[in-house]
Amino acid sequence: MSISHHKKVIYLSASTPARLSIFLLLAASCQVVHAENKSDESIFLDDIPVVLSASRLTQPISEAPVAVTVLDRQMIRDSGAWDLSEIFRLVPGMYVGYHADPNFYSADSTVAYHGMVTSTTSDRMQVLVDGRSVYSGLFGGVNWSDLPVVLDDIERIEVVRGPDSASYGANSYLGVINIITRHPAESQGASASFTYGTGRTEGVFRYGGKTGDLTYQITASERKDTGENDKIHNPTSRNIFWTLNKFDNKNIQIFNFRGDYQASAHDTLEFQFGYNGGSRQAGEYDNFASITRTSNNHFEMVNWRRALEGGGELTIKAFHTEERINARLLDSDGIQNGDASFKRDDLEIQHTFSPSESTRVVWGGSVRQDVTYAPYYLGVEDNTYLFGDFKYRLGRLFSNLEWHVRPDMLLNAGAMWENNSYTGTEFTPRIALNWHVTPEHTIRIGYSRATRSPSVYEKVYEEYWRAPDQYPNLPELKPERVKSIDLGYIGKIGKVDIDFRLFHDNYNDLIDVKNHKSSQSGNLNAGNALMRGYELQIKAPITEKTHLTYGLSGGSVKSDDVNGVIYSGSLPSYNHHLMLTHQLNEEWRSSLIAYQIAKTKLNQTDYNPGQGRGYYIDGNKRFDGKISRRFLFSGRQTEIAFIVQNIANSHYFEYRHDNEVPGRLARINLKMDF
Repeated sequence: MSISHHKKVIYLSASTPARLSIFLLLAASCQVVHAENKSDESIFLDDIPVVLSASRLTQPISEAPVAVTVLDRQMIRDSGAWDLSEIFRLVPGMYVGYHADPNFYSADSTVAYHGMVTSTTSDRMQVLVDGRSVYSGLFGGVNWSDLPVVLDDIERIEVVRGPDSASYGANSYLGVINIITRHPAESQGASASFTYGTGRTEGVFRYGGKTGDLTYQITASERKDTGENDKIHNPTSRNIFWTLNKFDNKNIQIFNFRGDYQASAHDTLEFQFGYNGGSRQAGEYDNFASITRTSNNHFEMVNWRRALEGGGELTIKAFHTEERINARLLDSDGIQNGDASFKRDDLEIQHTFSPSESTRVVWGGSVRQDVTYAPYYLGVEDNTYLFGDFKYRLGRLFSNLEWHVRPDMLLNAGAMWENNSYTGTEFTPRIALNWHVTPEHTIRIGYSRATRSPSVYEKVYEEYWRAPDQYPNLPELKPERVKSIDLGYIGKIGKVDIDFRLFHDNYNDLIDVKNHKSSQSGNLNAGNALMRGYELQIKAPITEKTHLTYGLSGGSVKSDDVNGVIYSGSLPSYNHHLMLTHQLNEEWRSSLIAYQIAKTKLNQTDYNPGQGRGYYIDGNKRFDGKISRRFLFSGRQTEIAFIVQNIANSHYFEYRHDNEVPGRLARINLKMDF
C-alpha cells in the first residue's frame, strides 16, 4: 500500500475520563445542532488524516468503518520508547506488559487490546509490517524483539481498534496493528545513531541512495539490553521463586534493505529484505533457563503496484518469512533440544477501482502456507506426544464497498471468505455507516463479526486430548468468534480533535486447551465473555508550541468463567495516558509522558492469597521524559537527546507477581547525518 499521493498525516491520538468524555460528546452535539457552519469544508478536510488499514482503502479517518489510532513518526520519537512494544502504551485500550513472557520460548513483552489476556503471546490481534503478516503460527501472536524493524525506520503505525476480520481474516480478532516503514526517498544520505544508558546500548547506521529509477535504503543496527533487574525489589513472598525476575537479556542484530523501482509511469516494484538475529535469554527460576538460545529470522517481500485509470490500483504481493530458534534448554529432566522453526509463504492479489462517482471497491484474494517445526514445544506432557512439521494452509477472498449514499453519509460494507486446514470455512462480514452531521462532526455506527483460528500449539493439544487413551469423543476445536457493535464520534470542538468510541463485544467459543478441566467438560471452546466499554482520544494545542495528547479507556467484562479460565474483570476499569510536548525553539524540544492503569486481572496461576497474590495485579503509574537539541556540528545535522523512563523509580508488577519492571532507566542518544 502506498501513501505517496495522499494527504500528509498530521494526526495524534488522545483521550479523557468518563465524565469528561460524556461532557465533550454532549458539547459536540450541542455545537452540531445550534452552530452555524462557518468553516470552510475543504480546509477542514485537508487536516483529516488518511488511514490505509481499516478497510484496505485509503480513507479519511472520519470515513473509516472502525476506530483507528495513528501513531505518527514525531509521536513515536516524543514517546522516548526503547522497545517497539512500548509505543502501544499510547493507544487507548491497549495493555502492555514489560518483558512479561515467563516461559522458555521467548522473553518478550505482552501487547494486548482490551485485556482478554490468558497468555503472553497476545494471540488475538493481527500484526502487519507494510501489510505483511508477522503473526506467528506456533503459539500465535508476535515476538516483538524478533521483528526486523528499527524504530527510526517507522513512518507511522495504524492501530485498528476493533475486530477487522472482514479486511484481514482470522486472528484480526480484537484489532490490527499495521507498522508502516519509511519510503527510501525520505531517508537519502547517511546517518549514524548511538545510544548508551542503564543496561542498554545501541548503534544504528542507515544509508539511502538513488540510482536511476531505483531508490533504496539500507539499515543495520545492534542493541544490547540487560532487561529486568535480577532481583525483585518488592517481592510478594520470600520464597526464592518470587524474589527473582526472569532471564531476559537480549542481543539483537538487525539488517534491512528496501528498494523501490519506478519501472514505468504506472508501475512500481518494491523489494524488501530483513534479518533479525542474536542471542536471547528466556525462562525463569526453577522452571526453564536457556543455556544457549539464538534467533535467526529473515523475510523477503516483492510488491508490484500498477496505477490504473480513475484512481484505481492493482497490486500483487508475495513474501517468504522464516524464523529459527536454536536453543539448549535446562529443565528438571536435564538439557533438552529447544530448536524450532517457522516458515510462511504468502501470495496476495488486490484490485481497487471506482464503479461510479459515488462508490469505490477493493477486492482480492490470497493463499498461504505455514510450516512449523518445534518438537520440544509441541511435546505435550513431558515429550510423550511429538510431531515433525506441521502445515497450515489458508485461502481467502475479500472485498469492501465504500458507497457515498449521499454527500453527508457513507456506507462501508465488507466481508472475508476464508478456508483453512484447521477449522474449515468461515465468513466474516462488517457493515458501518458514517454520518457527517457537519464537516467537523461525524458519527459512526458499525457491526462486525470476527474469528481467531487455533495456533499450532492449540491444535496439537486438541489432538492430544482426543487420543484414544484420553477423550476420543471430544468435539473438534473451533475458531473463537466475536460479534461487535461499535458507536463512534470523530470531530473537532474549537481546536481540539476528539475521537470517542463505545463498544459492545460478545465473545464465544473461547479456546482453552491446556487446562485439564476443558477436556473433562467435553468442550475445548467453552469460554464466553461479554465486554462493554469506552475509549477516548484527544489532541489539543495548548499554545502554538505546546501540544497535549490524551487517551482513556475503560469498561467491564462478564463471563461464566468456565473451566477455571477467568475472563471476568480482565478489562481494567480505567487505563489512560497523557503526553505533553513543547517545541522551545528550532533547536530544543521536550516531552513528558504519564501512564496510569487500574488494577488488572491477568494471570490466575499466581493466585495465592496467603502470600499476598490474588487474581489482580495492583494498579500503577509511571512518568517518562525526553529532552533533545538539534544543531549543526562541523556542518552536519546533529541531534542529542536525553531520555528517562520511570522517572519516579517506581517498582511495580506487570502481568505477573514475578514480573517487576526495572526502576529508573536513563539513556543518552546521539544522531548525526553525514
